[in-house]
Amino acid sequence: MNRMTKITLCVALLIPFGWIHAQAQERRTFSPETEESIAKGVEYLRSVQAEDGSFAGQMGTGITSVVIIGLLQNGVGVDDPMVAKALDYLESFAQPDGAIVNPRMGFGNYETSVAIVALALANKDGRFDETLKYAEKYIRKYQWDESEGLDTSDTKYGGAGYGGRMSRPDLSNTGFMLDALSALGAGPDDEAVQKALVFVSRCQNLESQHNTLPFAKESNDGGFVYVIESAPGREAQALKSYGSMTYTGFKSMVYAGLTKEDKRVQAALSWLTKHYSVSENPGQGAAGLYYYYIVMTKALKAYGVDTFPDANGVEHDWRAEILAELVKNQEEDGSWINRESSRWQESNGILVTGYALMVFGNCR
Repeated sequence: MNRMTKITLCVALLIPFGWIHAQAQERRTFSPETEESIAKGVEYLRSVQAEDGSFAGQMGTGITSVVIIGLLQNGVGVDDPMVAKALDYLESFAQPDGAIVNPRMGFGNYETSVAIVALALANKDGRFDETLKYAEKYIRKYQWDESEGLDTSDTKYGGAGYGGRMSRPDLSNTGFMLDALSALGAGPDDEAVQKALVFVSRCQNLESQHNTLPFAKESNDGGFVYVIESAPGREAQALKSYGSMTYTGFKSMVYAGLTKEDKRVQAALSWLTKHYSVSENPGQGAAGLYYYYIVMTKALKAYGVDTFPDANGVEHDWRAEILAELVKNQEEDGSWINRESSRWQESNGILVTGYALMVFGNCR
């Protein structure tokens, strides 16, 4: 999804970002080298698909959904046998409560949210209408809000966790939920989106009326953290601003319709400018690099800009720079893996190849 920079500059100060996010989509043509890289990635995935249609199904439904999204975003159609089998596999895990999940995994919100995005992309003929309707009810139900007896003063309010026994809310899962709601057409006025904004604002290292928690005053750097309630011994790491979470927080504010004048938006943009990078996940180094690419490209696509400045005021063609990194780092067999860090499963070639195709898709 691309927008003309001139139009963006004219409207960015006047209207909610959500308006930009909703505009008509265009398909960007890549260089022959980039298209060849994508084709090699697609063929790698074709070679590793299981007989039941899944991709790394032993790890739940999430990776299959990631792969479906990446394939569909790059021109592989729903009638392609690989995609058709994957969609059948995914739909077979739709549960009576609406979750699209392997019940043994306990990742209901994450798996269902990613599945919603995949099925929404594939739903041109309305085939998945019923599945999506119940899946939407599921993720809305598992958002922390009044239905759990909470009010807006509770630090869990508005957030989403993995679901099930791992329901403690975090910014990553809340971001997945918002991606799913956006894929279903939810805009800034949606009640769940505005509730999520309460939680997202509390995940920002920024002292304001929206976040009066002690850690916000201590750091106050404008970046975003993963969780605000952490296990003993992990508080320092959990409350550290880093790139993938800051782009997730910024993207969430775009979905919620905040304008550029909002103090939270200004602070997030300032942090992202100071830490602009396509070679690392700022604050985490190599860890989670490909996940970082996904949220970075989603956020800047939603924001509607073709370039983004660094700390020295240099404007970067973020699409071109990320595409170059992907092409450069592809493996001989067509896959991608994170050779510098295995954290967050990025040593798994199937997952990371799905991530890479999603990044290519976001850059279109």
